[in-house]
Amino acid sequence: MVLAFLLAARPCLAASVDEGEDCPKSADVDAALAQLLRAKADRPAAEAVTVRDLGATWSVAVAGRSATYSDPARDCSERTRIAAVFAALVLEPPELEDSAPEALVDKPKARELPLAPGLHRLDLAPEFLLSPAMDGRSTALTWGGSLRWLVAGVRYGMTVGLGAGYPAVIKVPGYEASLGRVSLDTSVHVRWRSDSVEFGMEIGPYGGLLLARGRGLYANAHSTRMDAGGRLGIRMASTGRRFSPFLALQAEVSARSFSLVVDSTKDVGTAPRVWIGLMAGGAISFGNGR
Repeated sequence: MVLAFLLAARPCLAASVDEGEDCPKSADVDAALAQLLRAKADRPAAEAVTVRDLGATWSVAVAGRSATYSDPARDCSERTRIAAVFAALVLEPPELEDSAPEALVDKPKARELPLAPGLHRLDLAPEFLLSPAMDGRSTALTWGGSLRWLVAGVRYGMTVGLGAGYPAVIKVPGYEASLGRVSLDTSVHVRWRSDSVEFGMEIGPYGGLLLARGRGLYANAHSTRMDAGGRLGIRMASTGRRFSPFLALQAEVSARSFSLVVDSTKDVGTAPRVWIGLMAGGAISFGNGR
């Protein structure tokens, strides 16, 4: 078994001191040892093999280890084999494997970390609102405020938002109207986060009220309409803190158009169907999921 284990050899110089006849011969021991050793580098002089022929007995020494054998028959080939095996075992001791091969060992499974606790977050921000010019109307600009509540897990959540805007001035040929909006929405929220930045996207329906009133007319009229449509929002904020600033952009698109009533006799056009809002505010997070 030892010979089978110590294959792939390399030569090693054996410095022999023979007393009497050379049995075993240094050259024979060198050749046999070269078949057993695996390392390729030359051995230092301190690891040279010394063999001594003492007649009916003989000895071998290497690297501070020695052994003496009795052999009245003076079988030189057997002495050579024994000397080579002894030197090989001293110079390159076998590495015994106490464990099964790695592929057969059942490794302990890594402990799965629990999902991050749920996140509750309150967003509060002023909102700047714009409705692009279309259908003969001028571009409408105004401002308002937005309040949003988020409940989320690691990736997905739900938001509920409330927004209100100061009445915007809508100009149509020959008339002016002020248009106020109040909206309530609920949206699906998806978020991606790193150590310092969180990005979120929301989509869902909204419902609200439109309040229109004529401006500068002899008999100003007003009208109230129920509004409904869809909302899309994106949000970017810092992470890792209980209070963090954020930026958000949202668009609300009404499902239908509504008439603008600015005097007591006629409709002069339709209310805007698209509103784009930009928010810059602060968020307060509750729970450990922030």
